[in-house]
Amino acid sequence: MIIDNCWMYQGECVAEAPPGYYGFIYKVTDDQGKIYIGKKSFEHSKKVRISKKIRKLTRTRKRISRTKVDSKWLSYWGSSKQLLEYLDKVPDRRDFCRREIIKLCKDKASLSYWEIVTLIENRVLFRDDCWNGNIGGHYFKGKIHE
Repeated sequence: MIIDNCWMYQGECVAEAPPGYYGFIYKVTDDQGKIYIGKKSFEHSKKVRISKKIRKLTRTRKRISRTKVDSKWLSYWGSSKQLLEYLDKVPDRRDFCRREIIKLCKDKASLSYWEIVTLIENRVLFRDDCWNGNIGGHYFKGKIHE
């Protein structure tokens, strides 16, 4: 059964970022039932150098301005190298995988916090059916024992 590749949230396909939210906690489930849990922001902050000409015209001393750019979250599948290699091995394998948003977060701190909470609640370091290899870059699969 082919599943639509859009991000699912509460049973509906999400095609654009909900207003007022910074990012989301997600779960990717492959065709074998193996999962990957992570976080993704809707936008990234980008530094842009202000030219001397523009600084002179606007009479500003700032040399850099910050702008928001799309994080390409609609085509995102996760940061796990093993998961991405697995998905790329067979053509159209992504068509059989499910991407779902578990929780929407309003700011960066909440996003990081809820990712860790979700990873611990799902006991990802102790499961064989999970692509996650660490939590926050501090706790690694095989190094933490029950």
